[in-house]
Amino acid sequence: MSQQAQQESRFSFRWQPNWKILLFTAFFLPVTVNLAIWQLNRAEEKQQLLEDYQQRDVAQPVPLVSLGEQPDQQYVRVRVRGEYDNRSPLLLDNRVRHGRPGFEVISLFQMPTGQWLLVNRGWVQGSMDRAELPLIDDVIGEVELSGYLYQSPGEQIMLGEDRWAVEDGPKIIQNAAPEKVAEKLSIPIYGYTLRLDEQKPGAYETGWDVVNLMPSKHTGYAVQWSALAIALVVLTLFANSNLGAVIKSRRRQQIREEG
Repeated sequence: MSQQAQQESRFSFRWQPNWKILLFTAFFLPVTVNLAIWQLNRAEEKQQLLEDYQQRDVAQPVPLVSLGEQPDQQYVRVRVRGEYDNRSPLLLDNRVRHGRPGFEVISLFQMPTGQWLLVNRGWVQGSMDRAELPLIDDVIGEVELSGYLYQSPGEQIMLGEDRWAVEDGPKIIQNAAPEKVAEKLSIPIYGYTLRLDEQKPGAYETGWDVVNLMPSKHTGYAVQWSALAIALVVLTLFANSNLGAVIKSRRRQQIREEG
């Protein structure tokens, strides 16, 4: 065999398995790929939510009673007449705005039909003293409200215990899902919460983020996980073969030929 043939044989690609690294890659590669796919799916879901909200936000409010049994009422703009129940406003805890802790004020609202609705009146700042609760203004008499319907898409995180007391007065809660409130109060409540428009009777600081992370953020995370998966494959290839030596040899040969 000639010297050139021996050199080519010496620096030809060879697989040299390192089982520890292969096992590491076999475990973490599916994880990174699945996380990238999950982030892309989340980006698509968030984009769809934003599009649904934008389409329905420009519509004129319709009477709530006209929706009937319509299955998808998320972000539908409605108007409703009735009276606030001022006895026990609910304070949804751990709501942060402007870097300050506070509550979202949720009041029971009864329509002329007798049906109950939860109205999210907006955000109020909390006190540094957790025992000191904000004063909630009463709204007396029949009023007309407008806003959009909202239902939490998933299980809400509970960061503490609800303070359901027998006596009247504000109650701090962690979960404002209508079915949970209905269970506690033993009354039927409409399945969606009305997020109140600004300057309507009883409104505080309204305005809510439609999504907590924009689709572009999820896409960025997907790119990062994809890059990590590619890097893991490349590093595994180098660690389990003589590819590095082959590349160096060919570069040297190319330099010699050019020289």
